Amino acid sequence: MGFLVDAYSDKGIKKEVNQDALLVKQASVNGIGNICLGVLCDGMGGLSCGEVASSSFIDRMDEWFKNIFPTLLIDNDKTISLGGDTFSYDKEALKKKIELSWKQLVTEMNHKLKAYGEDNHIRLGTTVVAIIIIGDIYLSMNVGDSRGYIFDKKSIEMISHDQSYVQQQIELGRMTVEEAERSDKKSVLLQCVGASEQVIPEFFEGKIRKGCHFILCSDGFWRKISNQEIVSIASRPKGLEQLALMAMQRGENDNISSLIISV
Repeated sequence: MGFLVDAYSDKGIKKEVNQDALLVKQASVNGIGNICLGVLCDGMGGLSCGEVASSSFIDRMDEWFKNIFPTLLIDNDKTISLGGDTFSYDKEALKKKIELSWKQLVTEMNHKLKAYGEDNHIRLGTTVVAIIIIGDIYLSMNVGDSRGYIFDKKSIEMISHDQSYVQQQIELGRMTVEEAERSDKKSVLLQCVGASEQVIPEFFEGKIRKGCHFILCSDGFWRKISNQEIVSIASRPKGLEQLALMAMQRGENDNISSLIISV
């Protein structure tokens, strides 16, 4: 049996278009088990520009899963059984290959979106938070301030790192969390795909545990929703929609998007 997944995206109460984009893909490989890829992008730029950036990155990740990821499995050191239906694999080697491949993909898309912007005299970009679950391990990547979490009934842990001005100031001891929430610079990113000279994604990895959930979400979602509300509501039927409506009722003006993968 594969993973249980859900997703919800809303343009929100103020924006004219939804510049968020999401992707979930699943597969099963004998000898490895179930595999799931989740990606969420929050585009930015003028009307439709952010939409171009986020959807372009999602399309590229979809292509990566179909055409490049299988070659990483095949090229991995393996032992084919006589029946030809299973193989053993080196988890650490595979994670390193995926990380390198994603770094190359981010660099490629950064160049392409920058070139598109220059050709059309516009400025555009997108955040990215992505996760791939392979058997009993996961690898996550983020650029910008869209977030990833792993949680169960008792606890929640962030598996991304906000690449934002206010997060940097908090870590430098120049701003408190409360001051960051009130800051007029809370939407300023340190880097995003398409609008930075160089993009360096951050990676997080770990083992999955039975009964855990992964949630990816845009800043329009997490700004108005507490960790405890994610734990208690997100995995319920239509839980993501309920949390999005809560965020809008609390005055969130941005697009609101999230996806959940339950193990």
